Amino acid sequence: MKDPNGRRPQNVYDDPEFFAGYSQLERFGENWGTAYEHGAFVALLPDVAGSRVLDLGCGAGQLAVHIAEAGAAEVIGLDPSQRMLAVARVERAHPRVTYVQASMDEADFPAGRFDLVVSSLALHYVENYAGLVRRIADWLVPGGMLVFSTEHPIFLARASDDGWVRDGDGLPLHWTIDRYGAEGLREQHWFRDGVQKFHRTLSTLLNGLVDAGLVIERVIEPMPDDEALRRRPDWIDELKRPIFLLVRARRP
Repeated sequence: MKDPNGRRPQNVYDDPEFFAGYSQLERFGENWGTAYEHGAFVALLPDVAGSRVLDLGCGAGQLAVHIAEAGAAEVIGLDPSQRMLAVARVERAHPRVTYVQASMDEADFPAGRFDLVVSSLALHYVENYAGLVRRIADWLVPGGMLVFSTEHPIFLARASDDGWVRDGDGLPLHWTIDRYGAEGLREQHWFRDGVQKFHRTLSTLLNGLVDAGLVIERVIEPMPDDEALRRRPDWIDELKRPIFLLVRARRP
């Protein structure tokens, strides 16, 4: 299925070069709980006992299984990547989790199908964000919730692949931003050239939820606290700019 502008969504996670690099990240494997934004994301989740849940961009299935083990009655994990789903089906099979290969652009469910929709670091790959959010709102029951994380607009609008202004010793001084107001496709080097993501301003991300009829309950821009810095002193430069944006919204 193509997006409204005629482009087929990029499926970079099935690219061997990209997958080889991504699979080395700690968030890919059993240590996914140590990922930078993990604690903040999990804290946004409601009580999932007995819930029907959709995980958009489920990747290797860590979040889907976490939610199933927390008591969800059903979890559908949707992802376009054959390689990611192959890992999920072998390493994270669960009787209440079903993995489906499809892009978010292709997803189609009946109204009121889910009590909770989650998405971890996937919405920045979707061009038609407003359209997707409207569909998500329709899939939710009244009182149902959407919890998602995405790359922060300040992080995604960086002026170069590296993004930093550095001192003479190569240490980060400042984060650079370019064309923040120019929304749309950004291509960057991440394990390989030409990785496509879609930049949107903070107001567009939040107003898209409001326009879809959702009520924003919480917005988080995670930053490392003292405890996190004691554990990971290399995160000190993360205080200089936000990487992720986390949001919880509810259908009235």
